[in-house]
Amino acid sequence: MQKKFTNLDSVFITKKHLKEAAEPQYAKIYWESPIPFVFIDSEKVYLAFLDDQLSYEDAHIIKSGDYVVGFYKDTYFGMGLYNNIRNEKTIQDCYSRLFVIIERFKNTGKILIK
Repeated sequence: MQKKFTNLDSVFITKKHLKEAAEPQYAKIYWESPIPFVFIDSEKVYLAFLDDQLSYEDAHIIKSGDYVVGFYKDTYFGMGLYNNIRNEKTIQDCYSRLFVIIERFKNTGKILIK
């Protein structure tokens, strides 16, 4: 699996593919991945993707307001939109903050949120 991720800093999975990404056969990939996985605009908590016994439909709804949820090894991270307002500016801001986290990961091998 390491070879498949050699040239990547992270994997982003968008809303259109979240239900498929939560299928049980992918859970092991997320747990063992050498890079972070980021789920964009999920209505469900990150366990929908990591628990191979839990379907996307049965997972709890995100109550934190996170627009992106990510996972790497044993670290979960989430980030919301400014004031929970969904528009181009707040979404771009969220991505900018996410790219900083990914860049720090690339340099340190750790998910650091400051």
